[in-house]
Amino acid sequence: MAINVKSITCPACGAKVNYDENRKTGKCDFCGSFLDFTEEYGEKRDRVRDDIQDMQIRHIMNNMNGRTSRNNDVNVQKARKTTLVIVIVLVFIFVGSVLFGVMRNLFAFSSAVKNTANSEVVKDIDPFDKLTVRYSGISGVGRAYFSDSNAHVISSLDKTTSNLENLSNGDTITVKYSKNTVKDGNTKYNLTKTEKTFTVIGLEEYVTDINNVGEEDIAILKKNAIDKAISECNEDEFGYLEGSFDIYAIYSMVKKDYSKQRSVFVVSFDYEDPADKKTKTGYFMAEYSNIKKLSDGDYKINFNAYVFLYFRESYLDGFTLTSAHSTWDAVYTDVYLNNKAEWSIHEDYKK
Repeated sequence: MAINVKSITCPACGAKVNYDENRKTGKCDFCGSFLDFTEEYGEKRDRVRDDIQDMQIRHIMNNMNGRTSRNNDVNVQKARKTTLVIVIVLVFIFVGSVLFGVMRNLFAFSSAVKNTANSEVVKDIDPFDKLTVRYSGISGVGRAYFSDSNAHVISSLDKTTSNLENLSNGDTITVKYSKNTVKDGNTKYNLTKTEKTFTVIGLEEYVTDINNVGEEDIAILKKNAIDKAISECNEDEFGYLEGSFDIYAIYSMVKKDYSKQRSVFVVSFDYEDPADKKTKTGYFMAEYSNIKKLSDGDYKINFNAYVFLYFRESYLDGFTLTSAHSTWDAVYTDVYLNNKAEWSIHEDYKK
């Protein structure tokens, strides 16, 4: 008997099931549902299936017609457009607010950076705190030197000073800045002072009055001068009266260009004139050169007179016996009158 295979669709799961046409019933190979293979059931099933398909198609068509009618409704279209416009506007507002916030923050940051970079720092400064002055040389021809350790912009400011040369102790120097403010980059300096006066101190001084060097040193200078006068008389075999040697006068002399100082000790002594057997007075002049008062207040004195070693310091221009005279007028002329044009002469002592 020939087998004629047919197939139906399982109404339960929709699977395609093959069956022998001679069979009347069976089960779905996939879901196990009971299947009726008779022609009447098949026709009924087909009709049910067709009815179901018709209903599905009508439902789909109705839905399509409904959407089409709604789409064609003017009010619906207007509402949709309005909604779309509102959505677009809201999106633009949101995006704009975000961009505005970002730009505002960027601008604030940029401004902060710019303000930080361009912010001006103001400093008050006394330019004289770091402006120092030193002095060198001899009083009368001394010189001042300024050293400025301020910031470059301040040290380079124009400033005027009074005379810095030929200075003496006690003189004054005035320094004046041309401006009271100066800017260096972002820093502005306000000068709290623009003018200051300095008093000259510490220059070495030539002695203009031998009495200032102190009694002990003066006693040594006098003794040294007298010993030298006695030595000169002995070498020349010049008769003198024992114990007659004494300091008669002392002159301190400073050259007017401050190039040299002299302290002249005039030693007097008595002798007997061989011609008339009378007692007369003679004079030796002993000279000390360049006695100076140092910046620390001490004095630099040469006490070395050849073999007379009364020295405190060695000095190049020291004691010399300049001359001997038989009268005071000759001494006065030699010491004072012949030198007053070029020397400032101070009489320190006269007997």
